[in-house]
Amino acid sequence: MPSSNEKKGAIRFPDCSKYVMVATDYNTKIVKIMLDNLKFSITDQDIIQRLWGFAEQEMLSRKPQNNNYVCYSKFGALMRFDFRKSIENGYLIGFRHLEVSISPHYHFNGYLHNGNDFSPKNCLKTLRDIFIQIKIRQEEFGLLKAVNIEYGLNLVPDTEIKNLIGGISFHKRTPFIAPDAAKPYFKITDATKYKQIKAYAKGLQFMEHPEYGIDLNTFRFEVKSKQSKCISKLGISTVKDLFNEEVYSGLFQSLLDEWENILFTFEKEKFDAFLNDSNRDKFNYERQKYMKTNVEVRTICRQIKGQLIDKFLSFQNSANSTQKTLMNTGKVKIRNDPSLLINLEYAEFNINITKNRSMKLGTSSI
Repeated sequence: MPSSNEKKGAIRFPDCSKYVMVATDYNTKIVKIMLDNLKFSITDQDIIQRLWGFAEQEMLSRKPQNNNYVCYSKFGALMRFDFRKSIENGYLIGFRHLEVSISPHYHFNGYLHNGNDFSPKNCLKTLRDIFIQIKIRQEEFGLLKAVNIEYGLNLVPDTEIKNLIGGISFHKRTPFIAPDAAKPYFKITDATKYKQIKAYAKGLQFMEHPEYGIDLNTFRFEVKSKQSKCISKLGISTVKDLFNEEVYSGLFQSLLDEWENILFTFEKEKFDAFLNDSNRDKFNYERQKYMKTNVEVRTICRQIKGQLIDKFLSFQNSANSTQKTLMNTGKVKIRNDPSLLINLEYAEFNINITKNRSMKLGTSSI
């Protein structure tokens, strides 16, 4: 039960008091949680037919994932409709279901970037904007089954971003990989059934766009839940659940828990060997020993953990604040990396945006 001084509808966060001691181990700028991507499935035929009309009028036809689908997109691929065909006697008679993918944080910024603050309050308003645009009514939110969600935080750590990304090596026993060798500062966990963890240099992704005001040292830590049963653990079954502000408390806690599972090391090859050891406990044993004996690694991990926790506390104290707050204490030093800065921006994405805006696609509702 909320106390008498709690505002009605206020977000309640997990008790972080036991972590407060480490929350001042760094200098940092405060930002908020972001809901980057959402995918939901629709089986209601009235909604499917309505969105089919919207897609034909407002979106571009694109190559589907396979011949079982008809696909439309808008704003590059940041808004996408995949209609699952229903075939009878060789003829298309309708659609079994529709999969809709949207990008709330990009929508918030006119589909230019996702490198700034995006609070739960902003997220709720943006979701409403998107659903108004694509003609889904509020009373229908419970019919939209959540099947994929990506959420995360942008941090500006007091460590050099290339070194920070370089040391992020494992999530539990799953290794991080850089899918594109030309973008070594974008890492993702090797494919798993339920979820993936992303860690990358958000500031370097948009380094050629200083007008966006994204700090070059911005670090993005993100979770992609890939199956409904994984999403349901976060208290999300349908889009309607995303309008329950308490859900965002669970997303915060989830990110903190996932960071606890990160192994930060500059000796990845050594731990690769432990993965193949006949004793499955060998990896965890060596990890614990490594963390106990390596002060540098412990300090870096505590720094990021502290930043995550400070977001809980700052949002709890000032839910509408978007100011940058400095935390003044000692700096963490990590080894220098002479590697050149890598531009992670996806040029193809920007080209698509330009093309879409020159056609009859409608405009953002913000």
